[in-house]
Amino acid sequence: MPVDPKPGATLHPLGPIVYRVAASRVGRARLIAGGVFVACVALLAVAGFVTPDRAGMGTHRQLGLPPCALLMVTGYPCPTCGMTTAFSNTVRGRLGAAFRASPSGLLIALSTVVCAGVSLGVVLTGRVWVINWYRLPPTWLIIGVVVLILAGWAYKLVTGVLSGALPLR
Repeated sequence: MPVDPKPGATLHPLGPIVYRVAASRVGRARLIAGGVFVACVALLAVAGFVTPDRAGMGTHRQLGLPPCALLMVTGYPCPTCGMTTAFSNTVRGRLGAAFRASPSGLLIALSTVVCAGVSLGVVLTGRVWVINWYRLPPTWLIIGVVVLILAGWAYKLVTGVLSGALPLR
């Protein structure tokens, strides 16, 4: 694992969490990264195409998707309510509005922007980022994403109930 430590830096015995290496199959790495880049840009372009709903959820309806079933039945949003609105606000630079729509949606949208940049870097340089799964076990990553989404949902429920905006009836 090639590591370029700074003088005086102490390294973790298991190595860094992420590091860059030259791809063993550069053409294939660039092709995959190009596909990831196109997917990220397409997702962000769709978010730019739709107009964010002022209520903080419901933007997905502009894409022909049905309304949230949980919201229709209970008056309370589901864990993913507001994510399309958060993406739409994020691409417009309205980070506060994106956070209010869905805190986890904002973080996922920003992660999509970072992913687009990283994949473009792979296309241009042929160097790939490697995750050290000994330092960051996949289970922890999955649990972290689930906790992030549930925390965003809890925020949305608590602020909605305290402001009187929820339940929707």
